[in-house]
Amino acid sequence: MDNSNRIVPPHLNAEIYRTDTTGTNTLSYLDYVRIHSDGSVLVGSSELTGRYWNGGVSVYKSIAEAQSIKTEDKRSISLCSGTADGCFIGSSNKLLICEDSGAVSVWVKNGDQQNAWHQWREDLSVAEHDNAVLAVDCLEPERLYATAGADGNVKVWDINDMICIRNYSAAHSMIINTIAVKPKSAHSFATGSMDQYVTLWDENTDKAVLDIMKNNCAIHCLAWLDENRLVVGDEAGVLYLVDIRNTESNVKITEFPAAVHKLVVHPDTDKVAVCCDNRIVTVCKVEENCEPKVIYHDRHMHSNYVRGAAWDIEDKNTLHTVGWNGELKSHTISLG
Repeated sequence: MDNSNRIVPPHLNAEIYRTDTTGTNTLSYLDYVRIHSDGSVLVGSSELTGRYWNGGVSVYKSIAEAQSIKTEDKRSISLCSGTADGCFIGSSNKLLICEDSGAVSVWVKNGDQQNAWHQWREDLSVAEHDNAVLAVDCLEPERLYATAGADGNVKVWDINDMICIRNYSAAHSMIINTIAVKPKSAHSFATGSMDQYVTLWDENTDKAVLDIMKNNCAIHCLAWLDENRLVVGDEAGVLYLVDIRNTESNVKITEFPAAVHKLVVHPDTDKVAVCCDNRIVTVCKVEENCEPKVIYHDRHMHSNYVRGAAWDIEDKNTLHTVGWNGELKSHTISLG
């Protein structure tokens, strides 16, 4: 603060800015976590300071190693912009990263080198979104991936050549916050937007298949429970269950005190992990033909917003979360 009160002659402004180190410490705001089948952990972060707005990605060999995250640790991959989403491509040695600059990039690991600066290299990168790329999901493993952006566009990529094979220009009239591929499908996916619509798409057609839902406020996240049922979270903090076979009969699961930010469905159970714009981690049980209920609620593990979650690959009752406090936490969920 003292530095900002100095009176500097105009011709020295550039030099003062260049040499000023006040407030240049990088803080890692962890935004998402993905767990590979071999146990590797991908953690993406946006690193924000007064002078910089960068990002980074770290890959760890296990959850135990990932829990040693410290905010000052160097990232495996340093980016020139923040990153809101990313995923493994096939093996844990290949990544697809979404960047706030509008770029979608593929990174590969060079090998088990001791020098962390040279472990990862950018293999392919294309910046065809006109704003931040906010979400990605897999249509066909190791080949087709769909991305959604703040430009309102949805793109389907053949990542082997990094070519956009389907561009849904102005898919929504506002920012698209989320995208989710339908289970057991290599073609269908749903998107949710600030324009209040949840829309179903098919990669084989160039127009929307169906407007699944028209909400009364912005859609922030969605996730498929099965081939027909979709969980939707909105800006008002309401969690809905929507059946695409009867889109008029939406069921309100529960309501939270803040906007719903992310949903993660357990692949083998009816548990849905929920992160909102607060420090709370919630797990709901949404069984077919049964009343949905909250089975877990924690507000103490994180000291800042919780942004990402992933279910453990070995223990179906363990949930891992990351947040803006820069730490990865593990939660034990009872069967309820």
